[in-house]
Amino acid sequence: MAPPQFGLPEDGRAWPDRPSAFGLALRGRRLALVEIGDPAEQTWLALPGGGLEPGDAAEIALVREFAEETGLVVRPTGLVGDSADRVIINAGRAFNVRGRFFAVDILGPSPGGVTEPDHRLVWKTPLEAIRGLHRPSHAWAVVEWLRGLQGAGGHSRRARG
Repeated sequence: MAPPQFGLPEDGRAWPDRPSAFGLALRGRRLALVEIGDPAEQTWLALPGGGLEPGDAAEIALVREFAEETGLVVRPTGLVGDSADRVIINAGRAFNVRGRFFAVDILGPSPGGVTEPDHRLVWKTPLEAIRGLHRPSHAWAVVEWLRGLQGAGGHSRRARG
């Protein structure tokens, strides 16, 4: 079965693929999210993560991006799933973000702290996350993650990878 595709293409616009990785980290009963943007103007919520650099495995990009955005060191523990989302980011550039979503364990604070100044770590319940996440693919990933919580260790029943 093909991963779900979110977002409709706009006529005449190219949507190059942007491989990315995102994480779902739980502390107590709350998920780690990032609030992005200027609180005085506009903000939106996202799962921590981001684009793969050339040669990156998804797990490597996830650990790097999670630390940069949240100041937390994480370890992927299970694959939640894959999806794609057509988005306009980075000063109006269009991408089809092909996200790989992982359950992660928090290992501790990152020695470098948050290095992306427009990102702030926030903690929300899964329902608050589903309602507030900006990208449909991120809300989808939270739902998929919740469906898999019955598996061993509270992580996805899907194959790890």
